[in-house]
Amino acid sequence: DDGAGNRIGMAPAAQWIGCRNMEEGWGTPASYIECYQWFVAPTDLNNANPDPSKAPQVINNSWGCLVEEGCTEPDILLAVVQNVHAAGILTVHSAGNSGPSCETIAEPAAIYAESLTVGSTDSRDQIAPSSSRGPVTIDGSGRLKPDVVAPGMNIRSSLPGGGYGNRSGTSMAAPHVSGLAALLISYWTELAGQVDVLEELITHSALPLTSLESCGGTAGQVPNNVYGWGRMDAWAA
Repeated sequence: DDGAGNRIGMAPAAQWIGCRNMEEGWGTPASYIECYQWFVAPTDLNNANPDPSKAPQVINNSWGCLVEEGCTEPDILLAVVQNVHAAGILTVHSAGNSGPSCETIAEPAAIYAESLTVGSTDSRDQIAPSSSRGPVTIDGSGRLKPDVVAPGMNIRSSLPGGGYGNRSGTSMAAPHVSGLAALLISYWTELAGQVDVLEELITHSALPLTSLESCGGTAGQVPNNVYGWGRMDAWAA
């Protein structure tokens, strides 16, 4: 709250760390894996003294690994994401902005079961046209995605340089879910490290939303390949 009408963020008192996994928007499997590894046991500025006690409880991921970046196999990041999950860290991932066609959640790591994948909705709980849809077919799994949706259209946020502005996309939606995880852990500290429980709380407390879109044959069902389990609901969770 800057005292001038800008109130942003889901969990303002949460502590935050970050890892730069791209060079001006361009990453590689190695750079993505390096950051996942660093989050499990963050090091000091000399890349020494890894300390798992400093690991975050939730990671927000707003990126996708393209074939052009070296992600030529769908499962290229699967093992490291599974390891992060096993380490007790919730990985929240933007679904991507390749909608409105079906089967557009197609890049690591949003495609994995171990990633909590988030689509984008507007203020009327309608899916954003650009929000990527499931099912995941790139790996032959037919996996239902996204897992949940969150507000992602015209979201007030901080901007580089100290200003504020409105932005849209699944990159604005996923942080709502990451923030919800932080709120849940702060309310009930025993949830820290309980990734499966956190995921179930977030998905099963969501406001159920159905779609007429036939992606993966889930029209009219909950969950479905447009909204997942529905729009996240912090109070219900």
